[in-house]
Amino acid sequence: MCIRDSTYISCPNCGYVMTCPNCSISLTYHSANHRMMCHYCGYSVSADTKCPECGNSHMKFLGAGTQKLEEEIKNLFPKARVLRVDADSTLARESYSEYLTAFANGEYDILLGTQMVAKGLDFPNVTLVGVLGADSAAFSEDFRSFERTFSLLTQVVGRAGRGESAGLAIVQSINPDSELIGLAAKQDYEGFYESEIMTRKLMIYPPYCDICIVGARSGERKYAETAVNGIFSNIKEMLKDEYADVKLIILGPAPASVPVVNGKYRYRMIIKCKNNKRFREMLRTALEIKRLPDTAVIADINPDTVI
Repeated sequence: MCIRDSTYISCPNCGYVMTCPNCSISLTYHSANHRMMCHYCGYSVSADTKCPECGNSHMKFLGAGTQKLEEEIKNLFPKARVLRVDADSTLARESYSEYLTAFANGEYDILLGTQMVAKGLDFPNVTLVGVLGADSAAFSEDFRSFERTFSLLTQVVGRAGRGESAGLAIVQSINPDSELIGLAAKQDYEGFYESEIMTRKLMIYPPYCDICIVGARSGERKYAETAVNGIFSNIKEMLKDEYADVKLIILGPAPASVPVVNGKYRYRMIIKCKNNKRFREMLRTALEIKRLPDTAVIADINPDTVI
């Protein structure tokens, strides 16, 4: 299993990377249609083999996407029947369940996929499971990254050896001695909880507070930035007087982790708070700023992710 499917194209001569013109991320290569695609706005373009910056005709495909891994596995095990399950291979509505049924029936020897193959599957004959790139999920900006990675790894470890034969799980990591991987390998849920809850308490993250994301998006960067700064200024003034009893920790304002999506600039701030009536009253008033052209303002309390 590959934690992330992220093959991109780069020029080894000048360092150019094919990026989305609408979003501030690199494009992902899809061998099924030989196109570079954006996973945020859906933009796609043919995968060029010539660099548009310097004219170099030897572009490099980098990363460890499932399609590239499928090629490597077939080279290593030419007689093995390999099944790849990812967003490209399961476009048809029924293909996902049909593929898994075929694997369970022994029509394939190796199942390769993204995180979608890790959960809720029971294959008694599977005795070996591998996880590639576990670190990419563990060290994201989201405070829940360790929790989600631990959950994913324990589920993957549990896929092997569910029948009469013993199972083995191999996890690829640049930090194999990490406590997270050790606890996941032992499926030590209580140990992980004790470690994670201590970190949450020290850093003041849920369940020791609530999280509110206040953001703005606009086709003009200055408008998005001005909107969030205006809300921030309102909150600071209100905390000095009427709402002095409201305790907050504010991170930002700053550009979002992906600053531009679908041509819209995004700014935000993360507020650690107590989601009670007083806070909601203050936030409602703070959001009353001068409306700027083509600018949307949002407030999301306890979102699934803070990225």
